[in-house]
Amino acid sequence: MKKIIILITAFLVVSCNTSETKSEEVVENLTKEEKLKELYLKTVKPLFKEFADVDIPDEFRIDKHDTSVNAGAAMSYIEVSQGLVDYDKDYIKVFVLAHELGHIVTLKQAEQFNLGTEIPNGTKTNAYKKAEYLADIIAVHLITTQEVELGNDLKTNFEVLQNLLGPEIFTHPGAVDRVALMKEYVEKSTKENAKTAFQEMFIRIWKME
Repeated sequence: MKKIIILITAFLVVSCNTSETKSEEVVENLTKEEKLKELYLKTVKPLFKEFADVDIPDEFRIDKHDTSVNAGAAMSYIEVSQGLVDYDKDYIKVFVLAHELGHIVTLKQAEQFNLGTEIPNGTKTNAYKKAEYLADIIAVHLITTQEVELGNDLKTNFEVLQNLLGPEIFTHPGAVDRVALMKEYVEKSTKENAKTAFQEMFIRIWKME
């Protein structure tokens, strides 16, 4: 009886190890496009589970002609650049994708904070720029509170992100200003409750002059 039990146990151990190896092989055999889609569906999309009444898209499109690190989201799909597909840092990929989904949930988040249904223009900061700041803060908050390892990578490598963000234009704040607000959130979240820090930063950006 003991020999049988030992044999069964050994078989189970070998089976588990074999399954793990096969799983790793499957991941390794995925194309870059498939790996990014898997990262989106299994890591990024679940970050937004609290927005259950918002349709977060599953459809994934790739612009093979865009070599920049970029993405965009609509209510029915998310589109990524070939540059993002080829990029080698997961924490950047997760941030870029979460930022785009952040745009989709911004007004729902504002509603939860009783701020209204339309981002207001300030005298110095227009609604377009506020939308970018808000999506940044949503992304950083969700990543650092739900995906700790990726969040730590992001927090310790903000200069990498800053180098990828563009200069100030009519619709987007400059990279330095965007990263400065993200760093401020991170600092506040270490001194007080992360949800409180997020709400304070969100409201502050919403009401920017």
